[in-house]
Amino acid sequence: MPKEISSSLPYRLVCSDIDGTLLDRERDLSDCTAQTLRCLDEKGIPFVMISARMPSAMRPFLAKAGINRPIVCFNGAYIESEIKPDGRPRVLRTRTMNYEVFLQMLTLFKRYPVHVSAFYKDTWYANGMDRWTEREIHNTRVHPEIVPTDRMLYRFSCEGMSAHKVLVMGEKDAIEELYFLLSSLYGDHVDIYRSKDTYLEINAKAISKEKSLAVLAAYFGITIGQIVAFGDNYNDIGMLSSAGLGVAVGNAKAVVKAAAGRVTDENISDGVAKCLKIIFDI
Repeated sequence: MPKEISSSLPYRLVCSDIDGTLLDRERDLSDCTAQTLRCLDEKGIPFVMISARMPSAMRPFLAKAGINRPIVCFNGAYIESEIKPDGRPRVLRTRTMNYEVFLQMLTLFKRYPVHVSAFYKDTWYANGMDRWTEREIHNTRVHPEIVPTDRMLYRFSCEGMSAHKVLVMGEKDAIEELYFLLSSLYGDHVDIYRSKDTYLEINAKAISKEKSLAVLAAYFGITIGQIVAFGDNYNDIGMLSSAGLGVAVGNAKAVVKAAAGRVTDENISDGVAKCLKIIFDI
């Protein structure tokens, strides 16, 4: 069972995006942020990281902060509980893309000069070791299995499985063309998010950070109105809007700040930690 939470506090759960929100210049938890999360945990307030990252690219941050809490991966397509006494987490939700649509997209990608990464739980398949792969390795400190798109398609076909997330990276024009093409062909089956001009992130339909809040609220026995959420990017807007208190970091996009109830300092200046200290008197 999750640690008991004091019912006297107006906010009883904190959820935060990772990249651009929680991490510092080195894409790590600063000592200040790690200490603040430990103090928050000691007060009985769970801190849950919500990200497009895979599980193995998130767990090291929990270890650095010294906390054992659930993680929301792939924008909500895969949610793990805290580590249980047997040394393993429990899966709270797992949702992969429609199998046939996923295979059709892989086939379509072969016609474009783009990088393709497919993720399933803790496995990352990349279709080549290129500058895009190297950038993701640098950002996440996780290494992929290199599998050309043809072999990737064959492997998923043989195993009869789909992916929790697909990441497509390439030049702006190719990504823009793919965005509109995929939206027209598969928009009823998958959600396609253009996180940068050169990035497409694809998940199963109706997967979002916002919807993950309901899963977490039920798990901890609270309401969504008792959640504080932090974010910086477009895919954080729904989460910030629906939480009891949505907080944008200072470097967030203007539309994200507009959706938030409060704005804190930039991520590289420990904005999340500073705000938590005020809210929870740490």
